Amino acid sequence: MIMSRNQRGFTLVELTVVVLLGALVLGAVLQVLISNQRTYTAQSAAVQGQQSSRMAVEVMLNDLRELSPADGDILSMTSSSLHVRLMRRFGIACDVDIDPSGSSTIRVLDNPGDNFAAADTVFVFAENRPATGSDDVWLRARVADVDSTVTCLGRPALDLEMDTTGGVFASDSVYVGAPIRGYETYRYSQAYWFTTATPYLVRQDNGTGTPWPIAGPLRPGGQGLRFIYRDALGNVTSTPTDVRQIEVRIRTGNRVMSSTGEMVSDSLDAWIHTRN
Repeated sequence: MIMSRNQRGFTLVELTVVVLLGALVLGAVLQVLISNQRTYTAQSAAVQGQQSSRMAVEVMLNDLRELSPADGDILSMTSSSLHVRLMRRFGIACDVDIDPSGSSTIRVLDNPGDNFAAADTVFVFAENRPATGSDDVWLRARVADVDSTVTCLGRPALDLEMDTTGGVFASDSVYVGAPIRGYETYRYSQAYWFTTATPYLVRQDNGTGTPWPIAGPLRPGGQGLRFIYRDALGNVTSTPTDVRQIEVRIRTGNRVMSSTGEMVSDSLDAWIHTRN
């Protein structure tokens, strides 16, 4: 086969130009891909922050709207921490045997999941004089023993033997139909969970137990959680029994950095109205 003199390959200069142009095109495409990846990461982090803050509000809404500050359900409160008493068990008295000087027993219907146990601290509603509303109070008492072998109105019941040390009950203070509340205490705050370097909204059993994360991560430096307490007129108050509304401000912050180099974050404000 005879090759024509006019048939020749690419010169070194032409190959160099093609390689350079290809590198520029690939570099531009790579920059677009990196930018898109950063945008996607930032958006994912923002969505995660929004979901986390909303979940935190839902959890606290379900808990804090049960509060009765006038009855002492707020144990302590600051702008960054809230220690509360929440009802976890409930019963209705169907038989009452009150002895102010000795053992008092209150029989309650046995509701599944609301079982009372010995050593529980409870609040018993004392009607006192039925025709007078001003003397109605919640009496704090301790359950000394529980008998689960009894019935009431044909249904399983519990006999709660009360520790009456200190004369908690008067002879005619508690009547059939009186509600009984069992409770647990929790503290909500912003804290670092175990060894992580990221703060979370946490809840502690009994106020001093192991902090368990509810939502997060939050913005560091104490900026992720704030409580504002208001009275019936909407004024800020520092008196627990005067609280009628709790404003909760949550600021989430993800360590994934956005394309502008700033922390990806979200914020949410919620207003919780207490029972009284």
